[in-house]
Amino acid sequence: MADTNILGFQNFIYFHGVVEDRNDPMQVGRVRVRCLGIHTDDKEVLSTEDLPWAQVILPVTSPGISGLGHSPTFLVEGSWVFGYFRDGASCQEPCIIGS
Repeated sequence: MADTNILGFQNFIYFHGVVEDRNDPMQVGRVRVRCLGIHTDDKEVLSTEDLPWAQVILPVTSPGISGLGHSPTFLVEGSWVFGYFRDGASCQEPCIIGS
């Protein structure tokens, strides 16, 4: 049997959350999101800097490389987003699919 430790075979965990940081050091359009029910609201317990970077899924009209197509994202701090975790129950690799 094929490896079942991939997205869709065991866990598909989605989230709603709010963008807290958009200053991606890699400058590839990632943002940090505080996910409802996954991350505590208490920033003393889990600071913004400790949130994982979320990849923003772009439309097929934007290659997302070399400055071609559309800007990576217009998400700003306070934007509400919807997405899923690419790594399932580990909840460390968020992907945003809408806002």
